[in-house]
Amino acid sequence: MLRWLIFDADDTLWENNIYFERAVEEFLELLQPIAPDRCAVRELLREVERECIPTGGYGTRNFVYALKETCCRLYAGNNGASYLLAIEQIGERLFHHPIDVRPGVAATLPVLREEHRLILFSKGDFQEQWRKLDRSGLRAHFDRVIIVEEKDTRAYHALIREHELPPERTYMIGNSPRSDVVPALAAGLWVVFLPHPNTWDYEDHPVEHHPRLLRAESFAELPSLLAQQRSPAATASL
Repeated sequence: MLRWLIFDADDTLWENNIYFERAVEEFLELLQPIAPDRCAVRELLREVERECIPTGGYGTRNFVYALKETCCRLYAGNNGASYLLAIEQIGERLFHHPIDVRPGVAATLPVLREEHRLILFSKGDFQEQWRKLDRSGLRAHFDRVIIVEEKDTRAYHALIREHELPPERTYMIGNSPRSDVVPALAAGLWVVFLPHPNTWDYEDHPVEHHPRLLRAESFAELPSLLAQQRSPAATASL
């Protein structure tokens, strides 16, 4: 039975948040002379990021802006140019971080493509996400690539409508409860939750039992998991 498989990108196909965490550690080390309480600085950064996302969206550029804004709120001197320059350098390293394809992805996508249609559905800065996809070497596996500013229920409804996807045969596969699981279920899709140990805490959200919710512990499990779904009714036995 032909299915549409929709894949998240960051931390589902390739590593992402571990590099942002390393950038945060660099930032905390940089601010040590003026703000030694690392926990307090990290909490302030979280608050600033949440303030910035509605207007600046996701991605490295807005993250660097949040680092600068956090620094400015903590720095009491007359000239913080050296700190801002150091933050720019942190951002430059982050922007060029390696694209480490997650275990099982490169071998499993061709297997899935033999029987299903594959879509990449990512959120964030358009150019940055395209660049990651190109560097990953995975572009050829996807029938369609869609990059949006936000992955909420409205975005999933638009995806279903614009690409004429049958919800009963369409699966969202991703690691983020907030962006991949909850809104996709609300839009009527099937979901395969693929947890990642380093998922960004902004993406946390309770994941409750649902008749259309499946779970895989590794990417390599996907072919066998989907093979068990011979019909929509098969989920009742999982």
